[in-house]
Amino acid sequence: MSTDEVVTAASRFAVLDKKLKKSWEDLFARSRLVKTIQEGRIDKRLYAVYLMETYQYTLHNARNQALVGVRALDVGVSYLKFCFEHATEETGHEHMALHDMLSLGLPKEALEIPPPLPATEALIAYLYWVSATGNPLRRLGYSYWAESSYDYIMPLIDKVRETLELKPAQMTFFIAHSKIDEDHAEQVRRMIAQNCKTDQDWHDVERVLETSLRLMGNMMEEVFAEYELLRKEQSATHAFLGLLK
Repeated sequence: MSTDEVVTAASRFAVLDKKLKKSWEDLFARSRLVKTIQEGRIDKRLYAVYLMETYQYTLHNARNQALVGVRALDVGVSYLKFCFEHATEETGHEHMALHDMLSLGLPKEALEIPPPLPATEALIAYLYWVSATGNPLRRLGYSYWAESSYDYIMPLIDKVRETLELKPAQMTFFIAHSKIDEDHAEQVRRMIAQNCKTDQDWHDVERVLETSLRLMGNMMEEVFAEYELLRKEQSATHAFLGLLK
């Protein structure tokens, strides 16, 4: 990249990072789940509902990432390779979420896989739509915040571990991902810098960043609402998690 291109990319990333920070702040401000964690009031049932929904959307991440790769040849070989390599690396990560949920004390024979909550379905469907249509670069907006999320959520993860007295082996999804995603985050930035050539490219990435993170916030809110039903013994889909009381 020329000096001018480096300067332009830096200014573009500054705008993107400002938007990312604002999106996380908005999510934290309105999230009852976040507030419950921060106040040390989370229990195993709430954490388990969150892990179940994490399993649900993570199950599809490798698939929709690969779907982008099918359409990425016109963008460039490096981006095509990134899509398929990243999809391979994400394959199977959903099982870590199930492992962590079972480690809370849920008997394996009691485990059920209910359908995802509606807000989780909306996030999954949006990522498939983004991956299958429009600018193939725009899914990088999702990856941009997802791969760097530990910069924002690590204090929450630490608080969950402290409150529930969990060992690292009971938080494999978050702890393993935090190490893996350091490299992934840098790869995502490189793909954006190399391949986003127009104002529209950068706008598309920014739009997906904002929208997908907002949908994640909606999922978190619905997780909390489902927990409230579970706590009142009124949950039709997650009643099996009542064994964690």
